[in-house]
Amino acid sequence: MREGGRPLEEKSVRHRARYQEIARVLLKHGLGYLVVSLGLTPLVSLPERLLRRPSPRSSPLTLGERLRLALTELGPTFIKLGQIMSTRADLLPPDIIAALEQLQDRVPPFPGEVARQVVEEELGRPVELVFQVFELQPLAAASIGQVHRGILRDGRPVVVKVQRPNIAGIITRDLEILQRLALVAQRHSPWSELYSFPEMVEEFSAYLRKELNYLREGQNADRFRHNFAGEPGVIVPHVYWEYTTSRVLTMEYVEGVKINELAELERRGLNRKRAAENLGKAVLKQILEDGFFHGDPHPGNILVLPGEVLAFLDFGIVGELSDRTKDQFTDLLLGIVGRNSQDVLRALFAMGIVPGRVDLLQLKLEIDRLRDRYYELPFSEVRVGEVVREILGLAQRYHLKLPGEFTLLGKTLITLEGLVQRLDPTTSIIDVAEPFARRLLARRYSLENLARLWGSGLYQYGAVLFNLPLEVSRLVSRTERGETTIKLSHKELPQGLERLEKTINRLAFSFFLLGFGIILAGMIMARAITGHLTESWLMKLPLLETGVLVGWVLALWLLWSIFRSRGV
Repeated sequence: MREGGRPLEEKSVRHRARYQEIARVLLKHGLGYLVVSLGLTPLVSLPERLLRRPSPRSSPLTLGERLRLALTELGPTFIKLGQIMSTRADLLPPDIIAALEQLQDRVPPFPGEVARQVVEEELGRPVELVFQVFELQPLAAASIGQVHRGILRDGRPVVVKVQRPNIAGIITRDLEILQRLALVAQRHSPWSELYSFPEMVEEFSAYLRKELNYLREGQNADRFRHNFAGEPGVIVPHVYWEYTTSRVLTMEYVEGVKINELAELERRGLNRKRAAENLGKAVLKQILEDGFFHGDPHPGNILVLPGEVLAFLDFGIVGELSDRTKDQFTDLLLGIVGRNSQDVLRALFAMGIVPGRVDLLQLKLEIDRLRDRYYELPFSEVRVGEVVREILGLAQRYHLKLPGEFTLLGKTLITLEGLVQRLDPTTSIIDVAEPFARRLLARRYSLENLARLWGSGLYQYGAVLFNLPLEVSRLVSRTERGETTIKLSHKELPQGLERLEKTINRLAFSFFLLGFGIILAGMIMARAITGHLTESWLMKLPLLETGVLVGWVLALWLLWSIFRSRGV
C-alpha cells in the first residue's frame, strides 16, 4: 500500500492488518467507493472500476443501514465515531442520521473475574478490603466498559464502572488510522473545500480520549451536582473519589424507573406531567443558565424517583457553552419563533458559520418559508425540536459550518422534546422555557450587564486610540517607501477644520446621548421584566422615564441643528 506515491509510514505499516480489515468490512457492506476514497485500493484484489460500482439496487438495505452495520463490525472506535456523526445533522442527510442514531455499543460483557482483577490493579488492594459485595455479573456492558453493582465496607450501595482491558490501546491505534485516512480523504474528496476532515477527526479524538478517562467523567458529575445544589427536583449521584481512578469509577447507586417506562411510572403512581415539566426545567437550566449540559440524555441515563425527582446518570458526554454561544443560540430561536428572517440571518452570521459562497438570497427565502410555517402557531404549540431540526437541515443543504457544541446542543434539545412529548403530550417546552427567557432578558438588560458592555466598548475604543501612534508611524513608513500615496489640498482648509470640529463635537455628544438612552431604557426594560428594579424611594419616582424623554428631546435638537447647518 502506497499513499500519494510514497511508502507508508512506519505506523501505517505496523497497522497494515487493521487497514486490510477496514477495507474488507467496507467491501462486505457494499461501500467500495469508500475504499477508493480512503486510498485503500492497493489492499484489495479487485480493480478500482469494480470498487466504484454502486451496490446492487436489489439490496434491501439503505446506504445508512449498510454504513451502520460496517461501523458496528469495525468495533468500539468506529461505533463511537458513528454515534458522534449522528449528532451532525448539519453534515449528513436525514436518512443516514436516522440509521446512525440506532448505533448501539452494547457488546457481550467481559468476564466478571477480569473486571475484579482490573479493580484490584487500579485500587491497589483486594476487592474484599473495599467492598462487602462486588457482583461479578455486570448490570450493563458497552464497548469501552461495563458496570457492576457493589456495597462498600460501610454499607453504602454503589455502582462500579470498569474499563475493558486493553481498550485504550485499541482505540489509540484506530485513532491513528483515522487521522491518516482523513489526510487522504482531504486530498481527494470533492468536499474538502467545505470541510476539514483532519480537524473533524482531531475533535473526535479529543472527545474519545476524554471518555476513556473516568476521572474526567467523575469531575463532570461533581460539576452537575454543584449546579443543581438546592434544586429539589434533581439529584446527581455522588462520586466516591477514594475508589476512583482513570479506569475505575465508583458512584452512588440510585434506584428509580427509566423515564421511558411509562407503564411502570403509572404503576408506582408517579405523575407523568410533573416528571415531564421537571425534565424540561432541568435540561433548560443546564443549557440556558449553567452553559454545561448532559450531551446524552437518552432514557437509560435518566431515572424518575418518588416525588417525580429526576436522577441523571452517565456523564461521559457533556456540552459546554460560552455566554456568547448561549446568546447566539437564544437569538436564533427567538428570530424563528418571532417570525424575523433578518434576525435569523444575523444570528447565523454572528456564529460565523455562513460560508462566503452561499447564495444568501436563496438562504433567506428558505428562512422565510421556515418563518411562515410557524407564523400562525401560538408560542405554546411551537416545537423547539422541530425548529432545531429545521436549522440543522438548512445547515446541511447550504453547507453552513455549525460549531460542534451547537450540533450537540441541537441533538440534546431534539431528544429532550421527544422524551417530554412521550411523557406528556400536553407539555410544551416553550411554556417551560418562559421563566428562563424572562430571567435571561432581565439579565441581558440589567444595569450591571449594560455597564459591562459599555465598559467593554470603551476599552476597545481605548485600545484603538492607544495603537493610533503606531499605525500612523506605519503609514508614514509606507508612504516614505512609496507604497502609499497621500493627496493633500489646502483649499478652504480653515473652514473644513471648523466643520470637522463641529462634527466631532456632535458625534461625541451623540455617543453620550446614545449611552445615556441605552442605560436608562435598559433599566426600564429590566424593571418591566422583573416587576421591580429596586425598592428604594428614588426608583419609585419617574426619573427613568423623564430621563428617556429628555434624551429624545436633546437627540431631536441635535438632528435639527445638524440639518440646519448642512453638516450631514
